[in-house]
Amino acid sequence: MSEMQTPKESGLRPFIRLLLAFVVIATAMGVGFLLDRLYFQAGQEEGAPAINPDAMSSPSATPSATAGAAAGDATQLDPLQLIGTIFYTSRVEGWHRIFAFIPGTDTPLLLLDGAYDNYEPVLSPDGSMLAFVSNRGGSSDLYVLHLADGSIRQITDTAAYEGHPTWSPDSLWIAYEAYYHGDLDIWILPVDGSQTPIMLTDHEGLDMSPAWDPNGRKIAFVSDREGSMDIFIADLDRPTDRFINVTDTEEIHEIDPAFSPDGEELLYTSMLDGVDVLSVIAVDVTSREREVVGQGRAGEWSPDGTTLLANLLSPQSSRLLMYMLDDGTQLSIGLPFVNGVVDYSWSPHTLADQLIALAHDDTSNSLYDIEMDLPESEDGRLNLVDLLSVQAPHPQLSDAADEAFEALRERTIQVTGWDFLGTLDYAFAGINEPLPPGYAYNDWLYTGRAFAFAEAALEAGWVEVVPEYFGAQVYWRVYVRIADQDSARGEPLASHPWDFNSRYADDPYAYDRGGTLKVNIPTGYYIDFTELALDFGFERLPALANWRTFYPGARYNEFVLRGDLSWEEAMLQLYPRTAIITPTPFRTPTPTPTRTPRPTPTPWWWRWRTPTPSATPVPPQATPTEG
Repeated sequence: MSEMQTPKESGLRPFIRLLLAFVVIATAMGVGFLLDRLYFQAGQEEGAPAINPDAMSSPSATPSATAGAAAGDATQLDPLQLIGTIFYTSRVEGWHRIFAFIPGTDTPLLLLDGAYDNYEPVLSPDGSMLAFVSNRGGSSDLYVLHLADGSIRQITDTAAYEGHPTWSPDSLWIAYEAYYHGDLDIWILPVDGSQTPIMLTDHEGLDMSPAWDPNGRKIAFVSDREGSMDIFIADLDRPTDRFINVTDTEEIHEIDPAFSPDGEELLYTSMLDGVDVLSVIAVDVTSREREVVGQGRAGEWSPDGTTLLANLLSPQSSRLLMYMLDDGTQLSIGLPFVNGVVDYSWSPHTLADQLIALAHDDTSNSLYDIEMDLPESEDGRLNLVDLLSVQAPHPQLSDAADEAFEALRERTIQVTGWDFLGTLDYAFAGINEPLPPGYAYNDWLYTGRAFAFAEAALEAGWVEVVPEYFGAQVYWRVYVRIADQDSARGEPLASHPWDFNSRYADDPYAYDRGGTLKVNIPTGYYIDFTELALDFGFERLPALANWRTFYPGARYNEFVLRGDLSWEEAMLQLYPRTAIITPTPFRTPTPTPTRTPRPTPTPWWWRWRTPTPSATPVPPQATPTEG
């Protein structure tokens, strides 16, 4: 069985799996295999209350393009060929900020910034308002930016999470996902606030990622109510039996629905054996034939329906691809997105004058300053710096990495309310102090540029990890639980975390695979620590090849400030070359990066305490932090 399956799932027949893999490879030549968040949760079907929003006007439909298989070499696209405006979110100074890119311009426009998160921008069909999600008010709520005068209006105001807005075609309604009852459901509200929100779905499973069709009478969304993640359509004209499963697959997870401009086709992402595959299916469920476009995630249609935009993920970053539907050409998008793209939407409106008038100057600063607090040794090698109030066997890092760590630790306290990095399993590891058996000989902990957070946090339920597959390598996305348990900084999990302990439950399936996905998604709010650590330069590492049989080999808790250095180059900042290649113990002269041996510290299982909310959590600031 596939590793992305739960014990309840059965594997595809081998020759079918091989055939599917061949199709995927052929349609995305030259692009590496990827696997991101896995979705599965069983549920019982429940009825949803009827809704009757006002009749919605239907825009003039644009011709639909038939999605063909995208093949051929990737070429560079001239941005002048694009039409409309791409609104997107990037990470800047550790926060989500919203930009707009107008084809023909050299620089994206910064529309929304601050010492809080703004994300998921979507322009209304009439081009007058930009809906987005922000926690500027203390929780994740929906807002609209009026382009005419730059005013911002809050349209939801609860302590719970609301996100992923999508507009009705007449720009009067917004559908969104909300975390009101311990799980995600789809709601609808009028933008003018003339009535209370209407609950579209009411199910114990996940219902999320709504997308409104251009004709106004259907809403597509993702749900696991029938087992695995499928794409459903809610028919707003049917008071009963309105939910239709349009993908209906047991072993394959589908996410990210998007209607074509004419509303006749639905674009979505399938996650199959480590590959994110873009597919198109007719909205008419009598025709279940799917057409594979290529690799990528979170696909968006161009305003004229002739091309698709997709996000191609890698372990540390992502890039945008475009597929021309008429000839299947794959294009690399050469757009000036300096900080990468988290999410995006594509509007047919340009509105250059209005957007330029609303744009802010990008005055972003570095998140930390590097200061050599200790003098370099006479031979040019760096010294180690003690980490204040950090519990670890050797609470030290290289003089080139300590500022980044302390800045990351401070920001983590600010957004989680507790000192997650105050207790580490490892910081610096001396060259003559071997790590546990199974670790790599060239582990980055030896360089003083890496740390491993305490595994006890995972056992205590304050950390969850989700496997992400990139070819033969497995990476982990780490989520840290918020102390105060509200949506001021965090969001609910939308992926099933990994359960390492299930390997010990007399289950051969779990034993062979180093665990299984958790049957239920933990409730509550979390921050994406993997994303936050990368803001400060700390990259996650892949699991070692033996991780399924040797728990420490998973390396889900290790992060490294690699920079542009190789492991050997980083080691040479601390040691002479002879110390790295010699098979005998090495003792460097004073000053030395290896501190004088100290008594064995108290084992972590005695000194670890379950984190408690900070007595005085750092509140959000009104302006971006400096430095």
